[in-house]
Amino acid sequence: MGLIWGNGRFHAKLLGSCYNPATMESSGQNRRQLWVGIGVSVLSIALILLLIDPAEIVDSLRQAEISLIGWSALAILAFMIFRAVRWRYMLTNDISWSQTFHIQNIGYMFNMVLPFRLGDVARAVLIGNVPPITLARGLSTMVVERILDMMFIVALLPFTLVEVVGLPPLLQDAARSFGIVAITAIIALVIAANQRKLATRWGTAVLNHIPFLSTERWIGRMNELLDGLGSLTRLKDSLVLVFLSIVVWIPIVFAYRWGILAVGGEATLLGASFVVCAAALSIALPSSPGQIGVFHIGVTAAMLALGQSNGAAGGFAVVYHALNLISMVILGLIGLASTGATFGSVIETTQRFIRRRQLEEDSDLSKVEG
Repeated sequence: MGLIWGNGRFHAKLLGSCYNPATMESSGQNRRQLWVGIGVSVLSIALILLLIDPAEIVDSLRQAEISLIGWSALAILAFMIFRAVRWRYMLTNDISWSQTFHIQNIGYMFNMVLPFRLGDVARAVLIGNVPPITLARGLSTMVVERILDMMFIVALLPFTLVEVVGLPPLLQDAARSFGIVAITAIIALVIAANQRKLATRWGTAVLNHIPFLSTERWIGRMNELLDGLGSLTRLKDSLVLVFLSIVVWIPIVFAYRWGILAVGGEATLLGASFVVCAAALSIALPSSPGQIGVFHIGVTAAMLALGQSNGAAGGFAVVYHALNLISMVILGLIGLASTGATFGSVIETTQRFIRRRQLEEDSDLSKVEG
């Protein structure tokens, strides 16, 4: 596959990057974050059980149509295939689609089963060892991915609100305001990518007033991030990426619709799109690994807002999350087998990279304090 493997174990070249594992600075902080996430997940599940009788969810699951769930699973697979196509395009097609697909899937599997989004780090480390890709380049394209996905969700959400039954004007205004803020932030990043000297000057001025941060190191990381946004400043690449981003999300809209129909719900494509937006926003909250709880409460609330029955709302949240989890794990395991890596070796390499980055951060802090 062109990756660097040795005796069946993956040996990563720990290259410099713009990734900052600040959330993993100490085991004590890790534990606090993990417990906060677990607490949010537990509260979310408790809230669902308060809103919906578990018996209704069980009845919905018993009556679920397996064929429609199968179609939903195929749509999830199509989603992952198209995401790999888009990611490879961001990498200027310098590596094969199969390499991109398998590494992507390994990262998604790790995000589903491990805390702190370790899958993102593992994915960057893996792709950074596929010549001629570098770790910094892989990370920057992942940032662009997030921006494109945010743009799609933000652009789609206002149109889906027409499907919501009796949505209070305050919430409609809040959704639109969120969209405006997100779009403004995206525009600011794109402008910064075009005006590098101005961005560097402003960034330096700000960082010079923060004594515990290394201005030189953080300006370097900012420039690496802006490098990844370069594709959004070229008209042809921008149009291709926007088109691919639309193609990426179409299968998920169908996956949600088929999943809703499978548990006895009713949903138009626009209604399913509203649930997709709610799910995408809800998983930004702290949670246990796999977005357990926060995904369920977001999807359940969206379904109820669409006027779906309690059983269908809770049933769909359970079915789709389980289907997504199983799909990501299967695809991730296939990715490990295809690349010759092992679960433990990827974790070990990722942790080694994070420790290295932390030592660099501690060194910077010591220099400032000294």
